Amino acid sequence: MLHLVNTALLERVDYFFRAITPQDKVCIIHDTDPDGICSAVIVAKGIERLRGRTIELHLPIDKKNYGITKGMLAQLRKKKITKLITCDFSPEQYLKGLRAAAKNRDVLVIDHHKIYADTDKLPALFYKPQLFMEGKAQQYCTAKLAYDALSRVVDVSDLDWMAVSASIADIATAPWMDWIRLVYRKYDLVLTDNLFETALGEVATIISSVEVYDTLLCGKSFRTMYDAKLYQDVLGAPLVRYKHIIDKEIGKHVQLFERKKETHGELLLYKLTSRYRIHSVLSTILGLDHPHNTIVIINTSKPFISVSARRNDCKLGVNTLLENATKGFQGSNAGGHIPAAGGGFPRKYLNTFKKRVIAVHKRGNI
Repeated sequence: MLHLVNTALLERVDYFFRAITPQDKVCIIHDTDPDGICSAVIVAKGIERLRGRTIELHLPIDKKNYGITKGMLAQLRKKKITKLITCDFSPEQYLKGLRAAAKNRDVLVIDHHKIYADTDKLPALFYKPQLFMEGKAQQYCTAKLAYDALSRVVDVSDLDWMAVSASIADIATAPWMDWIRLVYRKYDLVLTDNLFETALGEVATIISSVEVYDTLLCGKSFRTMYDAKLYQDVLGAPLVRYKHIIDKEIGKHVQLFERKKETHGELLLYKLTSRYRIHSVLSTILGLDHPHNTIVIINTSKPFISVSARRNDCKLGVNTLLENATKGFQGSNAGGHIPAAGGGFPRKYLNTFKKRVIAVHKRGNI
């Protein structure tokens, strides 16, 4: 269960949104997965309703860096951004970029990932569930955070289906099932045990498939969700063709996993080659199939190796597992939640990474 312990933070978040004026220049930097896309759209539409005009800029994160990059800073300066909102990543993990972004502009961080620094000492307002709730932060996804915050200052009730889709994508539904049932009833939808097989789960899968196919297409996901009046608009959008392609690729590797995985105690490790970024979706599927195992998927198709990990029973933190396994790797990144995390590193570290993952997992206490 989640329990509210810091109402003052929520009041500060509400004030941040109410204080945005028509004269402000607003930018949202967001992740490209369903939670990142949905949270950014909810924030963008909420701000538009509050001040009567659209935001000036939205930027997807760079999957190799995850922080606020020099290129992003240049665009913030060019557009003369005065209000910056980040969604679904931890900018405090890369302090240089965050501090540079906070010069001459107000920054709000909306996120449910691990906290990597003392937020009280940073030049931004942090809206993370760990800072105002007791309970499992990973079960309060960013889109739900955004939806709850905007709901307190403007009517965004027509966007509830987006927040539900993101919650399904992030396996973050457990604390919110009463609310989710109401949303399904509102739209006369059938609710099943496997939420991914429902209409709103299908929305999540479509957005995820676009990211898996090519992150450069995520602008289309943002626009599709932004223009959608109802979930049916997404189900009938041209983006669906990417889902068909990715479903076929994932099905192939689900079968290959069972034949070619390496087993090291409770650790199940699978190395694959795919032109698509299927490692995250694949690890989610396999994590549901093997909830009491640690799943680590390594995509070796590019010079920059991508990794995804899952542990659905939360017996150990896969975010810490990947952080420890990539520690000291130049040009690497790793992070996420206790049950779900990702990362990447240059190919030259592949053998070292694999040895470290096995060793760190064997030691436990993470």
